[in-house]
Amino acid sequence: MQKELSKNQKKKIAFIVEYNAMKGYYPFERASILAKQLSDEEEVAIFLKSPKDEALEIFTDAQLSPIIYDHLNELVKHLKEFEPDLIIQEGKDTYTDYVETIRHFCKTLVHFDDFGEGAELADCNIMSIIEEVRETTSQNILAGSFAFAVSDTLKAIAESRVSNELSNPPHIVVAYEDGDPNNLTYRTLRHLTHLQIPLKVTIALDREYSHSISDLQLMALSSRNTKIFKDDKPLEKLLPEADIVICNANYTPYKVAAVGIPCIVSAQNERELNNTFPRENNGFINLGLGRKMKQSNIQNAVMELLLHEARRERAVRKQIQLEIQDNNEVLKSLLLDFAYERHNIVSL
Repeated sequence: MQKELSKNQKKKIAFIVEYNAMKGYYPFERASILAKQLSDEEEVAIFLKSPKDEALEIFTDAQLSPIIYDHLNELVKHLKEFEPDLIIQEGKDTYTDYVETIRHFCKTLVHFDDFGEGAELADCNIMSIIEEVRETTSQNILAGSFAFAVSDTLKAIAESRVSNELSNPPHIVVAYEDGDPNNLTYRTLRHLTHLQIPLKVTIALDREYSHSISDLQLMALSSRNTKIFKDDKPLEKLLPEADIVICNANYTPYKVAAVGIPCIVSAQNERELNNTFPRENNGFINLGLGRKMKQSNIQNAVMELLLHEARRERAVRKQIQLEIQDNNEVLKSLLLDFAYERHNIVSL
């Protein structure tokens, strides 16, 4: 009887989430999606390091109550009290000393998109940002498009899109999320304004955009049907009506592929440049490093999608074939396998 009780006992799963400027806020979204799913069956705790309001809102909107900490010794105290079976590390690129400290407090340690040296000490490092070339290919890496968790909002947008026919005029959404450090928004808009065809262009700016908005507004004034849309979640609100999305090569292409929209990507940095997901084989037009973007390249990419219906259809078909909508169940099952120490996982 005692054995049966212990078998049915809920597992304790801890999420540790910390902001990383290069990754932006998507890791917080993924943690909230997975924590919500897992809390239906298991006991879940979320530990956030010194979060900004934006990060905290992601969890409160999902009706989750994270525990805030500022220093590692506080986190250690919380982990001792909680005694997790599984720790899921999100956001930061970890270092060895940190991982050696926290893994004392759990049976199993799983990281998401960890490019730090500490990742090698995890039982598994689940990667959705998949680098073309890694200096060392660790045995604990599970990589693939399955690693992107999909929000209910994206699922609803995908269901609501009834057609991929072009609007009149065609609507291009420019959305460089995660702060846009190289101001590719300005560069892209400047190039688009030189296209001598009827277009509707909407520039999506979130709270992290730190460059001059007045410069964008001046360009928008000189171009008919060009608007600046500033919002907490501008991309989500614009995806339902977008014919083409132009974005960076981090997590945003996954959001676009979950809905199924022709997409042009331009990388902010070397890590994004080496990301193998937003490539032609998955339906994307990849322009390489954004700061080297040529006017002719982006204009040709836009015209290719506008003029050729078959090209647009092929892009959407390749995205839909990835079955990103099913990722949440795949991830939930995988994490439960780790929580219950069923480690006979080779690949997906």
